[in-house]
Amino acid sequence: MYLLAIHGSPRKNGNTEILLDYFLKGINQEFISFEKIRLSELKYQPCIECGECETKGECVLEDDFKELYYKIFKADFIVVATPIFFYSHTSYVHAFFERFQALWARKYILKLPHPFNKKPKGILLGLGGTKGKKLFECVIRSFKYVLDAVYGIYLGGLFFRGIDKRGEILNYPEYLELARDVGFKLSTLPEKEILESPEKLNLNTNSTP
Repeated sequence: MYLLAIHGSPRKNGNTEILLDYFLKGINQEFISFEKIRLSELKYQPCIECGECETKGECVLEDDFKELYYKIFKADFIVVATPIFFYSHTSYVHAFFERFQALWARKYILKLPHPFNKKPKGILLGLGGTKGKKLFECVIRSFKYVLDAVYGIYLGGLFFRGIDKRGEILNYPEYLELARDVGFKLSTLPEKEILESPEKLNLNTNSTP
């Protein structure tokens, strides 16, 4: 199986990427191969609402997202890691989500099946500097709709508040070990067991965690 890990922070090697890397360290690569993509290193733009995907079934924009579409289709798991800016995900993640419009058009307008007959499972990793009760509500709702466009399923996420300064997450080794444990369990538990009992991954499945 293949896992696509999306790093959505503009900061390289910051708290978000440290958390994501610990998650990836836990994965048993005998069962799941993975690839990490830093969105900040790609050249792509948000959806321009041209409508071409509604007749062609694919996005006509010529940029780095062309290759990313294939990786999205190939993925059995899609993991998105993002810091929270103003109660939402970063602009990199927002543009990433918008480009799923072409995949939405394939499914709902052109009635096309998933090209590899997959139902990718999605996981969110979120960090926020503040401690608001609804800090992660926006990104969770958006990610669920994004996954639906590719026939996917949202499993849950790991969400941590009060993490703001560069490298501050290193002061919370229990958070990092939890991320590593989730990665390990994701790659070793049977898929059927994960779908029937996602709580075994120790993910937060609440819509307002």
